[in-house]
Amino acid sequence: MSLLGVLASDSGKVIWQFASFGEADFFHQPSDIAVDPKLSRIYIADAGNHRVLAFDFDGKFLKVIGKQGQGPGEFAQPTGLCVFGDSELAVADAESHRIQIFDQDGGLEKVMNTKELRVADLLVLDNKFYTIPSFGISGYSIVMGSEEASQPLVTVLDADGNKVQEFTTSDFPESQPFIRAIKHRVSLALSPDLKLYLPYFATNIIQVYDLKGNKTAEFTRPLPFDPVTPKLEQQRSQKVEGRAVVQMRATVDTVSQAAHFGPEGLLYILTFTASLQESLKKAKDFTSLTALPMRIDVIDPSSNKLVRTLDCPPGGRAMAVLGPGRLIYIHEDDQGEIVLKCIQY
Repeated sequence: MSLLGVLASDSGKVIWQFASFGEADFFHQPSDIAVDPKLSRIYIADAGNHRVLAFDFDGKFLKVIGKQGQGPGEFAQPTGLCVFGDSELAVADAESHRIQIFDQDGGLEKVMNTKELRVADLLVLDNKFYTIPSFGISGYSIVMGSEEASQPLVTVLDADGNKVQEFTTSDFPESQPFIRAIKHRVSLALSPDLKLYLPYFATNIIQVYDLKGNKTAEFTRPLPFDPVTPKLEQQRSQKVEGRAVVQMRATVDTVSQAAHFGPEGLLYILTFTASLQESLKKAKDFTSLTALPMRIDVIDPSSNKLVRTLDCPPGGRAMAVLGPGRLIYIHEDDQGEIVLKCIQY
């Protein structure tokens, strides 16, 4: 491994990959991947199809959990997943404002309404749910009408869906609601020593919190571009079907897409390696913009230093670690197909 400004990247060996499965079925807008090492199972939040898919570690399709709807065991754009306890699966049913919990056979155990709170991804620990409001394809969680300069990074819920704690930061004060939402969007990863690592979506910062909500560390990574500071470019109001609709457009770069800890205790972050704004300037129009290049950064939490990078094709949506030296990611290829791929590195 060499160090020339940034660490050299590893390509890895493709173990298996596919775009279709079952009876010629396909992914649509996948948002998250969760792994159950005990059962050797992979779960995909197939948000665009309003369901969760289960595969084994060899890529064999096992089952579909849920379908589109508002009833128990049905979904409206599930965006986040977490395996916990006795191989139970918690699903952030984002557009229904609830969390649904399934047993290891895919049977529904519990539906937990989250009141007015939007949950897009989650971690479960000691009967508490550590949640974030924006993740994957869920967009931004915009708090309109608030005069606060920040909004919660993480909201902690009890087993009944009641809010018991919030993690906030005063590091990025912002009163404009859309820019505030962009600045405070994070991914969520739990370390073996029970620290919450929060890589920010639109800036090159990772913050570390203990379970009481105290920030214990903050660090950056070497990137080949300098992300722009999010800025409001346009805001207008109009009536759509009798309702007032506010439209906002901002200048923003994307940095971190998702984060997971591997079984060896290292932090993996799905990372963009080129500026969206610079790519937009070079493209003739938005439709001619190609997917941005990506990589997976691997960080040692004992030093918060980048120890290696792994290749990931442009168009990465989500990733997870199956075991030492083996990971999976899902991406959109040049033909527009969504591919699930497993690599050994």
